Amino acid sequence: MKTLLLTLLLTFPLLAGNLTLQKGFVQSHTEMIMDSKIDSVNDALHVEVSIDGDDITSIVGKFWLNVSLFVSDNEDRDEHMDDATEAKKFPLATYELKSITKAQGDDAYILHGIMEFHGVKKELSFKAQILNKENTIEISAETQILGPDYGIKMPCMVFMCVNDEIDILVELTLLK
Repeated sequence: MKTLLLTLLLTFPLLAGNLTLQKGFVQSHTEMIMDSKIDSVNDALHVEVSIDGDDITSIVGKFWLNVSLFVSDNEDRDEHMDDATEAKKFPLATYELKSITKAQGDDAYILHGIMEFHGVKKELSFKAQILNKENTIEISAETQILGPDYGIKMPCMVFMCVNDEIDILVELTLLK
């Protein structure tokens, strides 16, 4: 009996599998009050995640990216946003995925974790659609943060300031 229990305990970690990023990006959206929309994309996302068997709710791990690699349609504005986020001082934004819970609706889930951005760690949840396919897991997740919650003073020009609310969209495909 001890041998069987020991064998089960030793092989249990083998059921957990690492997932590999096939493709993915993070998009941020905010607006400049009385002016325009600001959409930027960062496709240099890195992941270190695992899953137990085929259970989506068991996915845990870490996601990170270099903040200065967000690109919009305006290079000057990108530089101002890098200054506002102090990208040289705080180059990485990370999200540690702690758990996933099933939400109401087909393929609907809530991702629960901790985001570290601009040197501040805060709990953050994402609403997500997760498709578990034969060889891949596709995740589309969105949330919203407030810049001041992370110590960021949004840039202003004369009387026009960038809105504090930042919408975040994450799209990724993970290989099993």
